[in-house]
Parts: sequence; C-alpha cells; structure tokens
Amino acid sequence: MKNIAEICVFLTLSLALGAPARAEKADKNRPVNLEADSAHMDDNQKLAIYEGHVVLTQGTMMITADRIEVRQDDQGFSSGDASGKQVYFRQKMEGSDEFAEGWANRLEYDGHTEKMKLTGQAHLKRGEDDIRGNLITYDNVTELFQAQGSISGTPGRVHAVIRPKSGTAPVKEKP
Repeated sequence: MKNIAEICVFLTLSLALGAPARAEKADKNRPVNLEADSAHMDDNQKLAIYEGHVVLTQGTMMITADRIEVRQDDQGFSSGDASGKQVYFRQKMEGSDEFAEGWANRLEYDGHTEKMKLTGQAHLKRGEDDIRGNLITYDNVTELFQAQGSISGTPGRVHAVIRPKSGTAPVKEKP
C-alpha cells in the first residue's frame, strides 16, 4: 500500500510541477557572484568555502545560507553544498514569470547530473503549487520532483498543495 501511495504522489507531482518547471536556461552562462563574511579557497583541491551570511547569485538564481562549499572538477562542472538554519533559494522558471523557491536545512547541487536535493524541513514552492517533506529532490534534466516525509529515522509526511491552472473552471463542492 505504501508503494502505491508513493507512486501516486510522485506521478501527481511530476505532472503538476514537472513540465513547466525548467530553470532559466540563460542562468548557466551568467557569472556566479558570492558574498560572505569569510572565504577559504584551495586551488589544488578546487574547493571554495564561504561562511557567514552567504549570498550566491547567478542570473535569476539566488541562494542564501550560513555556509556554502563549491567544488569544481577537471571538466569544469561544479557541485555545491549549502547549509544553515534555513537555506533559501529562488530562481525564475524558463518561459514564465514564475519563480521556484525553496527552503531546507541543507541544499546539495550536482552540476554533472543537474540534480538538486533539499534535506531537513524541506519546502519547495512554484507559483501557487507547494510541497513539503524532509527530503525533496529535483532533476532539472527530466524535470521530475520526488518528496519523502521520513528520512534516516526522522518521521514525517509529505504535504502537497497543487492548484488548478488558470483557465479551468473551479469545481463546486457538494454540501
């Protein structure tokens, strides 16, 4: 029964949140700007650590955190790990005036796979659609979301609000 419920949530989120949720394509070609109270860079390890009121921007994307680690490999792909009381991100969606916003205790991004993972009191919002859980993952290539309520022994449930798109008549509930 649990597998059927997970599949239903996954399919619902994939249909409702997935299709128009692609991040602004032009952001990848914009420079990354970082501000922090302190920075430590290790060129040999291709690692940079920013701490204290960190603000990262790249085009329409913005991330705020207490700490951000950025790694780069030989091919130039970057990955990052942001942590703090609540990490926040915001990015404009491609072909739309909508923004995706997210909050979590930790945000991980892998530039190779273009996957993002929000962990710990995770909350993701796009327009009027909203999903919450302890773990939310998003694949920017396939445009699929997944959410889990409980992780690593931490109990929880997934909560989603999916609003009808404009142009559809509201359904009247029977008394």
